[in-house]
This record gives sequence, C-alpha cells and structure tokens, in this order.
Amino acid sequence: MQYADSVYLNGTLYTGDANRRFAQALAVRGGKIQAVGFEDEIRALAGPATRVVDLRGGMMLPGFIDGHVHPLEGHQILGDFDLSGINDQQKIVDRIRECAAATPNERWVYLGGANFGAFGAYPTRELLDTIVPDRPLLVVGFDVHSGCLNTKGLEALGIDENTPDISGGVYERDANRVPTGVVHEAAFYKICPLIPQLSPAGYPKSLAKAHKMAHAYGITGWFDARVEEAELKAYAAAQRDGTLKAYMSAGLYANPRRDPREQVERFVAWRNEYECDNLRLHTVKIFIDGVPESKTAALLEPYAGTDDCGLALWTQEALNEISLLADSAGFDLHFHTLADRAVRMGLDALEYVQQRNGKRDRRAQFAHLQIVDPADMGRFHQLGAIASMQALWTAAPPAQQQLYRDLLGAERTARNYPFRSLRNAGALLAGGSDWSVTTMDPLQIIQTGVTHVLVDAPGTEPWNPHERLDLMTMLEAHTVNAAYAIRFDDCTGSLEVGKDASFAILDRNPLLHPVEELTSARIVETCFRGEVVYAAPGWAD
Repeated sequence: MQYADSVYLNGTLYTGDANRRFAQALAVRGGKIQAVGFEDEIRALAGPATRVVDLRGGMMLPGFIDGHVHPLEGHQILGDFDLSGINDQQKIVDRIRECAAATPNERWVYLGGANFGAFGAYPTRELLDTIVPDRPLLVVGFDVHSGCLNTKGLEALGIDENTPDISGGVYERDANRVPTGVVHEAAFYKICPLIPQLSPAGYPKSLAKAHKMAHAYGITGWFDARVEEAELKAYAAAQRDGTLKAYMSAGLYANPRRDPREQVERFVAWRNEYECDNLRLHTVKIFIDGVPESKTAALLEPYAGTDDCGLALWTQEALNEISLLADSAGFDLHFHTLADRAVRMGLDALEYVQQRNGKRDRRAQFAHLQIVDPADMGRFHQLGAIASMQALWTAAPPAQQQLYRDLLGAERTARNYPFRSLRNAGALLAGGSDWSVTTMDPLQIIQTGVTHVLVDAPGTEPWNPHERLDLMTMLEAHTVNAAYAIRFDDCTGSLEVGKDASFAILDRNPLLHPVEELTSARIVETCFRGEVVYAAPGWAD
C-alpha cells in the first residue's frame, strides 16, 4: 500500500466535481489528491509518517480561484500610503499630507485607492495645490480608471493647454481648455509608467504581498487582468525559482492605439518565451469601455439628462480585427464591459470571430457587466460567453445607489449587475474580485452575492434583490467555474483523484449556518499542490 503524505478527516468536503457531490475525507500524496471519500477508507491510507489532520467539523473546498484581479498592479497602485476604505475628505487630505511629510526624498508624492466621491467631485489641481504645493502629486482612484494631479504634477509630465487629447482617454479641462489635473482612462494609463513608485523594480515585492494576501483568503489561483511584459518577467522569475505558488493566468493587454497584428505577434512571442506549468498565457485582455462614475462606460442610450453615451475605446471594426487576430493565434478573449453598449460590442466581436474561425473550445469572458441589455442576455449561452462577475458590487451604500440613479436613471439602475438573469439565460458565471478596486476576500464576495446587503450594514434593505444568487451557485463561481474560465480545470477547481491537492479549509461548514454569517467563518489552512502555504495561528497544533 502507498500511504498518504497527509489525510484530512472529520469534516465536510465540497468537491466541486461534475456531480457536485460531498465527501467526508481526503488523502494527499506527492502533491496530488490520492483519494476522496468516506472517512474509514481514507483513514486506512494513513501510515506511520502520514500527517493526520482533524477538520473538526469544518469544510474543505477547492482552493478559490480569483477570476479577475490585479495582484501586481494592485499592490503597486495602492502604494505605501493606501487610501482604501477612507471615505472622509479631511481624512484623505490628512493622509496625503502624511505621505508628503514621510517621503521628503521622493521626487513624487504618490497615493492610491482614493474614494474621490468623498470630495463630491474629482479634486482638481487647485485643491491639491493647497495640500502639496511644492512637489508633483498623483492621487489614484480606487477603480484605477482615473487620477488627479496637482500643478507640479502636470508640469512634471508636460501636460498643459497645448497637450492634444488622447484617443480613448480624457484630460479634463476648464473653460479655457487648461487641464484641471483630472485624467481618465488612456490619459491616466499613459502617465503611470512615468511615476517612480510604479516602477517594475517593485514587482517582486508586490508579488510576495499578493501571495500572502491570496493564501490567507484561501485563494490558490488567479487571472491577472492587465499584464504587459514587465509583469510577465516578474511572474516568470518567480515561476523559475519556485516561488510562484498559485495558478496564474495572464491577461495580455491589447492597446487600442497600437497595431493589432504586431501586438498579437508579440503576444505569441511572449507565450513561447514565458509560459510554463502554472504560468499560462492564453488570454488577450481588451478594455472596451470605462466606468459610469467618470461617464466612460459605453451606453446604448445616453447618461440621464445628457446626450453623452460614454466612451468606447475601440470601433466595432477595430474590435473585430483584434479579436479575430487573437482568436486565430489560439488566444481566449477577456473583455472589460461595464455597460450595455460595450457588452453588445464584445458579443458582436465574438460572433464575428466564430463565423470566420469556426467552432472550437473558446472561453471568452465578459467582465463586470453592470448593465446588460435584456436583448443580449441569451447571446451569452448561444456564443458560449462566460460572465465574469464581481458580486461584491451587488450591494452599495445609499449614496452610491443614488449616484447611479442620477447617472443612469431609475430603470437602468434597477437592472444593475444582472447575474441571476444571466444565469437563468444559460450563462456560465465565474467569480472574481477586481482587487484592488474592492476586497479580494471570497467569503465577503460570496455572502454579498447571495444577500445583496453590505457586510458591514446587516439588516439593511438589499439592493436589486431580484438578482440575488444562491450559496451553491456562488461557491461554484469562485471555484470550479473560475478554474474552467482560466483553463486550469485540468489540474484544479475541484477535489478529484489525480488533480492537484490545492484547497482551502474553513473552520465551519457554512451550509449549516445562515449565509449572513459566512464572513464570520475563518480560513484555517490553504494548500497549493500539497504544500501548506497558509495556516491560521493555532490550527492543527
């Protein structure tokens, strides 16, 4: 008999297999799942050197897969003076001053994760000059679609009234066309490489932080939703030295301002050079639009009270071209689609690709999906499109709900985040966080997707309750479905014999408790390929 390296007993196992069955125990050997089943048969595999773990009535489930996240970029963007979770204007101002005082030798004062809504409007250079008058300052919004510069920052970057507008981006300007310091989309992304704090030199540190955060949440794999070669080099270096302890799928960023054929040829070269084992390069990431808050999400009908339908970063012809080229080279497509016009453009591009390249195993994803036109719901199933959902966004504080009503009108706001409607129309749902925009914690995301109530505001009225999902659907979305979406279903996403021993253990069985208590559960152990990469203090002592 080949004894197991580890056996896990006395718990409930959500296997995520094709039958969505449950089991009692599991055995691990050589980093693989050796057996799954009843406790007596698994206990028989325990030898003198086997690690025997008592699950204490808790639940083991496949390691969570974050199907849309920004691990490297997120830690870079947040920086050392993270503004996340600060919703008071004066506290943000104080934090900016604290950052400036603490970094006197830095050429730039830099902070990320800002809630610009706390200012009532995007803070302009005049306001930021009162906080930091003597050095360049950049503050980045939590959605990572906008940034705000002071006057020194504009000067350092050479942005003035003579700076031409940029395709796919916005330099906000005053009545005299002088830039206000507020930049959106392509205009924002253009300046990021020029900020010292966003240098690739920090990527190894950021990747170490990403591992630590993910493993503590029970996450064993992710789709990095915006990757260029500098990030790939950091991932590849970690893969070579054995420190990439996660399934990593790269979203190779397609730039609408560059030649599409040259880009796809470069992606093929990157795939040949960097792809290896748990680092996979099979997806091209295409931003079709922006976000509603800056009126850059692309709508079929104008924003309320305006004639502005938002910003599409590609023409349909150009989107069809890049999609066809990427598909012909064997890549999947991952579209950023906040609003209904962007969704339709992506579906039209996918249909165009299928008509020309024929049927194959495609796993195209549409991320975010705040607004989907009802006429397009059924097209997801027809085209095999995967709905990449960020279910934490299905709950929102009253002020944010009102903002959406002001921007979109009551009818469209009542259709925000139609994940249940998409599922009922036959779409596969894959879960993600979009961290650093919002938390990476899958338990918080799953609970919110079921309740549509903010975790920190229990007892309040759910937002758009008709789109709530059940707990099992949410568990599937964040494990087996997400693994399928990023093409790691060959080795993870379910607890089955022969697959990698990559799993998370909760201190309780959440199916035996009210879903409103899910975030009270604790991740006590995370394993990646049989290696314990996280253990809660006191666990398994």
